[in-house]
Amino acid sequence: MNQLSKIIALFLVKLIILLLVLNANVISAQRTSTSVNINRNGKTTISIKNGFGNNFSIEYEGNITLSDDDTDVVAISKGGYMEIKKSAFGNRRRVYIEPDNSGNLIKKYYVGSSQKNFDSEGRKWLSEILLEVVRSTTLGAEKRVDRLYKAGGSYKVLNEVEKMTSSHVKARYIKLLLEKDLKEKDLNSVLREVVNIDSDHHRADILKNNTKAFLTYESTTSSYINTTGNIDSDHHKAEVLKKSIRDGSISDTQMKALFVITDDIDSDHHKANVLQEVLSKRTLTENNLKLLINTAKGIDSDHHKANVLRQALETDGISQSVSNTLLASVDNMSSDHHMASIFKSLINDKIDNESLSNLLSVVEKNMSSDSHKSDVLKKIAYQQDLNGPSLTAYLSTTKDIDSDSHKAEAFKALARKDFSNSELSQILDATISIDSDYHKAETLMRFASEVRNENESVKDAYTRACKDIDSESHFGRALKAIQ
Repeated sequence: MNQLSKIIALFLVKLIILLLVLNANVISAQRTSTSVNINRNGKTTISIKNGFGNNFSIEYEGNITLSDDDTDVVAISKGGYMEIKKSAFGNRRRVYIEPDNSGNLIKKYYVGSSQKNFDSEGRKWLSEILLEVVRSTTLGAEKRVDRLYKAGGSYKVLNEVEKMTSSHVKARYIKLLLEKDLKEKDLNSVLREVVNIDSDHHRADILKNNTKAFLTYESTTSSYINTTGNIDSDHHKAEVLKKSIRDGSISDTQMKALFVITDDIDSDHHKANVLQEVLSKRTLTENNLKLLINTAKGIDSDHHKANVLRQALETDGISQSVSNTLLASVDNMSSDHHMASIFKSLINDKIDNESLSNLLSVVEKNMSSDSHKSDVLKKIAYQQDLNGPSLTAYLSTTKDIDSDSHKAEAFKALARKDFSNSELSQILDATISIDSDYHKAETLMRFASEVRNENESVKDAYTRACKDIDSESHFGRALKAIQ
């Protein structure tokens, strides 16, 4: 091997070693796992596995008191004890501590199976391992948070939290910190640290159980909503949003951010639940109601979308603008059943002529079921005022029905209403779209009593419609009805 080849080979070896060193911490963190077991007698066993054979465990019972610098155990309650074991690359070490009858601590140190002098070797090892223990477990967490907070406020506590890898431990320290009387700046700092917790469960748990504190200020409310948006789990994200809606005073401007986060929820079930919670607990401005309806448009399930939109229609004073937004939201629905349920809810109360015309155009464009289309038209005829553009739209939608039976039912529903002579003539001319002689005659006869009392132009329209009947029997019945 020449000199150049040796240099290249040496460089590659060093590069590989460097990459292994750089990735060691990442791989170790990915492999870190913690298990905690507390038995009925109060004994707690905590096992930490950090990868690469670098593992340790703690077993203790009773109240453990650490020194202020977390380098020593200074007291254990009567009958208690503490044992720390660590193994790294085959090297096993252990410290066992228990109080004597006077409360003085007896400390023993072992390397492998051999006991060593604690003061000369064990004390140093304990001081090193204890910091790792307290940052990997909740051992002494209450007193540590009190001590850190007293020394440097929330900054000191959160600075310590940043050095922890366990989501469970981070969450425990943050929860203890939130028991303090924190100000606006502190709460924003806490929320920034909550984002760094990997576990959606722990993030959501902190947010859900501290809404009163987080939603006190406008800035923390905004941070709270944004932090919720960083939760990956649809379930946990929805639960936090619903809790904030129930317990908080989210401003009208902040509702926009809430809808953006809700729109990011993939689950139709959870997305619908959040929107329904908003509708149940909030009085929405017109703009926010439109934002909610647009968010509902992103729900793929016709069932869940219909539930949200029907509930939205229960809002008092639906404007024409909101009505048009709602009608646009059904464009991607495929179920005529669910569309019909929305349309029927929309016309429970009187709506203006333009909104009604728009609704009828949507019915004609989007609904394919003759039965559902006819049902919607009949309800419109019974509950809404039809004139001008809305009557024209009604007749256009009715003529679009393929089934003569359902088409005739939609026409007959109009016979219950009062129309001007020109409008009545318009309706009679439209009945020509009915192919069935029987259904056409039956439909015309529903209008006969009204036609008899009207002028010649209306009677002429009726006669024209009769002449389109091929069956002599049905033609005779229909024509005789106005004589």
